[in-house]
Amino acid sequence: MSGITDDQLSEDLLPGTEALDPGETTPDAAPRKQRSLRRRALRYTALVVAALLIPVSISCIRALTGPGYDSAAARTVQWARDHHMGSFVDWAERHWFDKNQAKVGGEPDPNTVGANIAGAVAVPTTVPSTTAVPSPTSAPTDTGTATGLSSAVPTTSTTDGVLRRLPPPTPLTSPSPTPFRGEGRWTGFGPLIEGEPGAYATTVRPDVEHSSISIGVVWFDPAAVRFRLFPGDNSPSRPWDRPPYVPVPDRKSLLAAFAGGFRLNESNGGMLLGGKEIRPMRVGAATFAFGLDGKPLLGNWGVEVPLNGTYDSVRQNLDLIVDDGVMNPLLETDPNNQWGFTGPNNNSFVWRSGVGILADGAIVWVGGNGLSVVSLAKVFVRIGAARAMQLEINREWVQLNTYTLTPEGKIFGKRLLTGMRGPDNRWLDRDTRDFVAVFGRSELQP
Repeated sequence: MSGITDDQLSEDLLPGTEALDPGETTPDAAPRKQRSLRRRALRYTALVVAALLIPVSISCIRALTGPGYDSAAARTVQWARDHHMGSFVDWAERHWFDKNQAKVGGEPDPNTVGANIAGAVAVPTTVPSTTAVPSPTSAPTDTGTATGLSSAVPTTSTTDGVLRRLPPPTPLTSPSPTPFRGEGRWTGFGPLIEGEPGAYATTVRPDVEHSSISIGVVWFDPAAVRFRLFPGDNSPSRPWDRPPYVPVPDRKSLLAAFAGGFRLNESNGGMLLGGKEIRPMRVGAATFAFGLDGKPLLGNWGVEVPLNGTYDSVRQNLDLIVDDGVMNPLLETDPNNQWGFTGPNNNSFVWRSGVGILADGAIVWVGGNGLSVVSLAKVFVRIGAARAMQLEINREWVQLNTYTLTPEGKIFGKRLLTGMRGPDNRWLDRDTRDFVAVFGRSELQP
């Protein structure tokens, strides 16, 4: 062998694998050969697996390091859903929710939402009544049936189609016989029009059982504010006609922004942006729509929200949870395929949000911890919503921020509830999910 002796060849081999004479056989020669083949097979398999994992690893790293404020856990979950592991994620989330239910009993945080609103303004303590709120012992709290939705309630529109200012909302009644300090009392924020702000916020308990929890409620007057939907960096898919954040020129009138609904592939609905269909619309779906002038509509697509309307943007998400002032009866037996996957019959008390429209046309956002889909609907009924839809589930996504400008022209925001996960200045930079921004009007909308 080119001058190499048998002794040198044997010295180069690993211990226990010395060369055998071609005619030599030993009892353990065959097992040694099999072990060698197995080692080679394992090495080749490991190389193949490593090669296959390279693109998967790159995809996961990109998801974990992309723009936005999502936590690593949230990014991992969304990445798993995008890679055909949704069933496993749903199973894991249900078990997590079962172990992390909202606290029952106890006393609430003494801080009121009024101390956590950017741009808060002083408003009268006594205001005209437009929002019907039943007492804690009234039937609507238990049955999900609204009161005070008669034709006597004033509306925003008149025969000439002009929007008129709504009277400010009246204080909300606590479901508890012992309200905490400031519960249900409104704090106005945003620019004044005819001496009144166009938006108000408060906190209230979601129900009697979760007495230590206070959720946020925000009321908007469509005559004084305008709405617009923005995309997220990861949802919906491109192309868009606007960025995944509030543009700098628009920030001087920005009052608030809140997270949209489920990701489109899970929302059982569609989306329009700039008049272009991003995802096909579904007739009958719960729909939040905005005209070119920012006027809102909320209801069933094809009923309260016309199919042939002219819209700047439209967001669909699941089915209505309140319609005609009454809670959707299917919520009580939701088989986990209409309004989310949070425990048996979607009855886990977790972070949720929703948006509704009152009989007078006011838009109301509700969100916070300790809400099942049923109790969320009952809150909307309690405050007099004619129709309402669920938006988000999970602390990661449930958020509403308010904003204000400093005298120097700089903008800053605040989370409505301190337990919300995202930063105070969320939606001023690229975000991963779509959201709704609310702007003040410089004058009454004709």
